[in-house]
Amino acid sequence: MILPTTFFDLCEHAEENRQTALMGTYLRWVRFAGILISLFLLPLWLLMVIDPSIKPMGFDFIGPQESVKLPLILQFLLIELGVDLLRMAAVHTPTPLASAMGLIAAILVGDIAVKTGYFVNEVVLYMAIAAIGMFATPSYELGLANRLVRLVLLIAVAIFKVPGLVVGCTLLILALTVHRSYNSSYLWPFIPFNAKALGNFLFRLPLLANKKRPSFNKTRDNTKMSDDPDGELRKSKKHK
Repeated sequence: MILPTTFFDLCEHAEENRQTALMGTYLRWVRFAGILISLFLLPLWLLMVIDPSIKPMGFDFIGPQESVKLPLILQFLLIELGVDLLRMAAVHTPTPLASAMGLIAAILVGDIAVKTGYFVNEVVLYMAIAAIGMFATPSYELGLANRLVRLVLLIAVAIFKVPGLVVGCTLLILALTVHRSYNSSYLWPFIPFNAKALGNFLFRLPLLANKKRPSFNKTRDNTKMSDDPDGELRKSKKHK
């Protein structure tokens, strides 16, 4: 375990540092997009279906085109349960069969559920996209926590509509703000705001360009590498 850690640390992956700076930045943004999609895609879609007046211009196509037997919120809850069951079944299935079993079960169950009139195609589609974003989250524990947040937001939107989404997002930000990691801010460098450190999270800079340790660590010496490594080597030999 590495302490202290932040929410943004859990959104990074070692793969980004194995690639060039440009490719690492691209991969990092794809991961960030997947995390945001896993959190907010389903609540936003449900809100626009429940309250069509808030749909942006040109998004009239959003929403189920046919009526089904189950309400939308119940469909989402059942599919969330189904995704969890598939994941657990795959864990306890021999590796050569796990992928095939997961694909077959997802396709068959989803197709039959739509044809029998219990689910709509869009619910299955958006749930699949949100699940992909969840599994793309580098931290498995963070992915599980985001799933619970998504469920809470879905229920809040189904009950309170726009106020439910606004209050839910506000409480989420407040909870992350007051949370501490080894007596340090969990949302650093966003709260407290540090523009340079936030830029380093958003853009993967070349290794030699990062010569300072994050101020978040409160180190006595914040230099990560010297501008004159030969001089530092001579100084250390002289000191010995």
